[in-house]
Amino acid sequence: MKLKTLLEGYAWERNADGSLPTLADATQKHQANTINENDKAVELAFIKVVDHLKEVTKNLNEDQINKIEVLLLDQLK
Repeated sequence: MKLKTLLEGYAWERNADGSLPTLADATQKHQANTINENDKAVELAFIKVVDHLKEVTKNLNEDQINKIEVLLLDQLK
């Protein structure tokens, strides 16, 4: 097996055309991954808020829950 074959196959992630990624390509990929990580953090926080809201409102009637929803929406504006 030739060294070139080894390097091309395992040393770097090449673009579809066989060229190496540029710094701009790597930066763009990193920013996309960062956005995805932020989305996951927001999603986890939202799930915690919803779980807590369910726990807090489990013994309330529908009118009381509706009042809480209105207050929450006002606070989020």
